[in-house]
Amino acid sequence: MPSDQNPEDQTAAFFRTRSASAILADLGSVLKKDRVSLGDMVDALGEAGLGLTILMLALPSFIPIPGLPTGFVFGTALAILSLQIMVGADRLLLPQWLRRRSLPRGPVVSGGAWIAPWFKRVEWMLRPRYSFLAGKLAYFILAVPIFVHAVMILLPIPLGNQLPSLAVIVFAFGLIERDGLAVIVGWVLTVIAIAWNSAIVFFGAELSLFLYRWTADLWASL
Repeated sequence: MPSDQNPEDQTAAFFRTRSASAILADLGSVLKKDRVSLGDMVDALGEAGLGLTILMLALPSFIPIPGLPTGFVFGTALAILSLQIMVGADRLLLPQWLRRRSLPRGPVVSGGAWIAPWFKRVEWMLRPRYSFLAGKLAYFILAVPIFVHAVMILLPIPLGNQLPSLAVIVFAFGLIERDGLAVIVGWVLTVIAIAWNSAIVFFGAELSLFLYRWTADLWASL
């Protein structure tokens, strides 16, 4: 018997009523087009809540797709979302140039299916606790570190995406499940991610300076 819902409503219901692992395992059932635009994804997530939107925007940067600028596109979207949360928005609004950016369906579906079992192993450990750390006020507070992570994700820092993305994913799980302990783990990962990327930038700059001086000395000696 056909459903009375139109496809857009069915997609929204799919994201709204399932766990993160179930959504990732079955993305192929709602992503029908050959390419998945960021605008379509954001529209589908609109009624699913900010926690799930944060999670789905952080995932593509955690699972790198070769040849695609996932860090820049999704990092920018995550930065815009965090700024909008700071001013009280309850859903993400994107400029048209960003809404039109898209990814091929195949890697998105296969990547979701790959990570779904890992998420399922984590979800059973999550439960409402220390809810004052994961309530409505937490969205405004966590928007600041999420913005910092988003900037690190969109910048071309070698090996710099995974830790910030993981910290945002953990924050998202904490917000979705109202689990304050997960939020605390997210803060710990935030400190580690900032330290890691700072070290990469610092030592990268030092290495570049060393190579510049070595090349200049070599040229002068010729």
